[in-house]
Amino acid sequence: MRKSITRLLFLQLCMLGTIAQSAIATEQTPEEVVRAYTDAANRHDLEAFLALYAPTIRKFRFPGEMTSEGIEHNRRVYAKAFAAAPDLKIEIVELIALADKVMVHDRVTGRPDGKTAEELTIYQVKDGRITNIVYVEQRVL
Repeated sequence: MRKSITRLLFLQLCMLGTIAQSAIATEQTPEEVVRAYTDAANRHDLEAFLALYAPTIRKFRFPGEMTSEGIEHNRRVYAKAFAAAPDLKIEIVELIALADKVMVHDRVTGRPDGKTAEELTIYQVKDGRITNIVYVEQRVL
């Protein structure tokens, strides 16, 4: 009886370890989160796009001016933006990741004004969600 209980406990611990390893293996790195965010934007998939935000997402314009806060505000903004620019595409030109920060130089085409924008943005990612975004620079060409 004692051996049966010991075996059962051992099996349960092994199963928990497997589940934990599986959860760790599927957690996205900050770089993967930012790439998924860009992919969702390129598909104009508003729900997938917003799902990558932490509930308290904060956005800033460099050097520190807050421009938006919260998912609902971003839902309204991007629903309009995606509708207004059906050909909008974001190409990652260069990406640098360090710890929970990801800096991206991207090129945006398909804007309503027909111009191209070069952008430099820094993302902070925690627990697989974007918590802060700092728009460092945008140059419209």
